[in-house]
Amino acid sequence: MHAHERRATGGESAPRTAPRGPERPRTPAAALSTHPPDALRTLQRAAGNAAIARALAPEGARGPLHLQRYAEGEAALGFDKVSAHGGIAIRGRHEAYADADMITAAAQSLDAQGQVPITLERGAAVRAGERTLYRVLPVYKDAARAAAAVRAAGRNPEAAGHEPVAGDSAAQRGDKRAAYLQSLTDPPEVRELVALTRRIVTALQARAEPRSSTVDGLRSEAMKLAVATMGGGWVAARFPYPERTGREGLTDLAVIMPSLTSDFLAGLPAVENQEAQVQELLITLPNDCKAAAAQLIGTPPAGGLSVRRDAPAVGENHFVDLTGAAADGWANHFAAVILRDGPDSLTYETAADRTSALQQGKSLGYFELYGRAGTDQSFDQVIGAKNQAYASRSAPPA
Repeated sequence: MHAHERRATGGESAPRTAPRGPERPRTPAAALSTHPPDALRTLQRAAGNAAIARALAPEGARGPLHLQRYAEGEAALGFDKVSAHGGIAIRGRHEAYADADMITAAAQSLDAQGQVPITLERGAAVRAGERTLYRVLPVYKDAARAAAAVRAAGRNPEAAGHEPVAGDSAAQRGDKRAAYLQSLTDPPEVRELVALTRRIVTALQARAEPRSSTVDGLRSEAMKLAVATMGGGWVAARFPYPERTGREGLTDLAVIMPSLTSDFLAGLPAVENQEAQVQELLITLPNDCKAAAAQLIGTPPAGGLSVRRDAPAVGENHFVDLTGAAADGWANHFAAVILRDGPDSLTYETAADRTSALQQGKSLGYFELYGRAGTDQSFDQVIGAKNQAYASRSAPPA
């Protein structure tokens, strides 16, 4: 069952990012202090952030920074969000940038935590106002960790060759990405579906009455493969309950398998298109927020994953219980913290979507920036709003 769901109804890919309009002309930070007061007040209103306005004022006029919040709008300098202290910026779902020393420190922290299988590397540089930030690249510490994650997720072992690993060259990552996209055109799951269907038909055609253990074993394999390819929602809607035994049980499976294979094949073009939008070689994550957090950071020693933390450290996670918050929403949400900048935390996470055709993918993971606990930019507030939006769009038709 997906971590967000109270029942096996699938899960949800990350909340969609609204299309961005044309980028507004940017004003160099160094020039802002020469603008007339009206211009600064206009910028302050557009940003909705008095702390950002103070930070852009002349040095002598700056007040204390303890009320700073992350910036959006014009104050974000062309990004979707910039952390209060300016060390982290995100753009879209799949791009996060941070100060070089911040990335190094976070990587050292992750490297020191044995239960955490990932670390961070620096990618391409960008300018954010007067600062240079670098692409944040979550990668596995080594090939063994990547292979272990693939096995734990029940994925085909070949998929380990498509994961980013620390020390990969740009050419190696390009080759891995190309191989991954090619694998989507001939996924190993199709061969698994065909092979399992043949075994079910063979057992059904045998003269001897099938053993209960045989039927149970084949049903278990079919359900596991259905969850991996189509999600828990598909399983809940199509697998008969109560389960039948003997030949009747095999007949049920023989009817389900062609439908499962057909639905999986029908969704491949959309999957290929969705995955092709991700330009970097990101880590493949599941359509399940808790499983994704566990895959990225393991189990934090201080209480595990299901613990509320106002300011989780790098290698820990945010958690919120959403029970009763929305009838068709999530039951909870987990998000792994990979960087911090003062009161702000950068996460890499997924959010379950019961309508998603993709149950494992590189496009499912996304970066998010959360502000200080107790503010309207906190993890609880942002996820609460996303949960309401998800519940509205995923509710069954009246």
